[in-house]
Amino acid sequence: MLKHLLISVIGHASGLSDGQLEQIEQSLPATKALIDLLNKAHPIIEHARGLYDEAEPLIDQARKEWQTVGPAAQILLDVISHHLDKGSSPAEAAEAVRAALGGSIGSIKNVAPDRAIDAGMNRVTVFGGTGFVGRRIVRHLSDSIAMVRVASRHPARAERDNVEQIVADAHDERSIEAAVAGADGVVNAISLYAEHGGDTFHSVHVEAAAGIARVARRAGVKRFVHLSGIGADAASPSPYIRNRGEGEAAVQAAFPGAVIIRPAVMFAPDDAFLTTILGLLRTLPAYPLFGDGRTRLQPVYVDDVAAAIAQVLRQAQKPYPIYELAGPRVYSYGELLRTIARSAGLRPVLVRIPFAFWDAAAGLAEFLPHPPLTRNQVELMQIDTTASDSRPGFGLLGISPRSLEQELEAMVKQTNEETQNAKETRTS
Repeated sequence: MLKHLLISVIGHASGLSDGQLEQIEQSLPATKALIDLLNKAHPIIEHARGLYDEAEPLIDQARKEWQTVGPAAQILLDVISHHLDKGSSPAEAAEAVRAALGGSIGSIKNVAPDRAIDAGMNRVTVFGGTGFVGRRIVRHLSDSIAMVRVASRHPARAERDNVEQIVADAHDERSIEAAVAGADGVVNAISLYAEHGGDTFHSVHVEAAAGIARVARRAGVKRFVHLSGIGADAASPSPYIRNRGEGEAAVQAAFPGAVIIRPAVMFAPDDAFLTTILGLLRTLPAYPLFGDGRTRLQPVYVDDVAAAIAQVLRQAQKPYPIYELAGPRVYSYGELLRTIARSAGLRPVLVRIPFAFWDAAAGLAEFLPHPPLTRNQVELMQIDTTASDSRPGFGLLGISPRSLEQELEAMVKQTNEETQNAKETRTS
């Protein structure tokens, strides 16, 4: 088909007869053979074109996947290169990669030190390092950083030889200077969920955060990480949410290049989130919903957030300005409650309660020494706290976040074992 078409075109353009064209064809054996080969290849080419049409959407999808996993792959290549440069055998380098693939990059002990050396992180100061998130950040960092300094108003006992506990006041510049002296990296993990005394949302999330960032920059700190939260918005009418957003802007102004970490609502066995909900579901005949229960959440395991912060500090490549860290699934609040209840074998009755009632109840609860509910929590429950698709997250740090269901299963099992042990103790 192709051969005859080509001859026809040449004949039409040149005015030669078919006989003349055949004579020319016979005098050009290589050209004839090429035309014959193209004629045989024509159906294959047509088939390949069809395959490409099928492959095109897959190519686009694969490109998006590699935009996510590419940095993680680069980390593995860095690991291989580093081990080979140190004189390790290919088998030893491969073993290091297998170890990296076996868990979150943020928690790899045998690989992380190499990344720490590359990033030049030998000493890191963590403000708020005794808190819910802070103590986990300290633990992840101490696996790979030579010295981790925990700066807090109420220091705890150091559990590791390379962890130093010091007294520090985030509102006092000299105290901050002493805490960051000699540090290569600084993390601000100080949070306030209920105002009391001189500690207001503005004084903690804006003034103190900016002060720490300013002193860190002046001290020559290489990398600064500030813990915020998804939903932070400087234009919000809520004081808590607004000051979170203003704090981000103040930190970035005081320390250009600072990294903002915005986690979704965090959970863990010792949190005030899952454990409270699970306990109430087990004891209340009907569970009160925030509003209509349609607010969307994307809960994230707190250890994954800590691992991500440690990775941001360790990695040699320049981090992004903002990371939003959330779990693998988005729930409505009602779906979340049913998921938690189902894990414990419960079938709760859910009752809708207007937000106005919750706000009044939280206002009263804040008079208690340890309020079970605060007005800022009620405000957060009125907005969706899910990660933006346009922001970098766990994927660019090589971390796969754990699911809520996985942790729930472990929590329920542990609770059941404790209940059974208590029964056996009473009957013995």
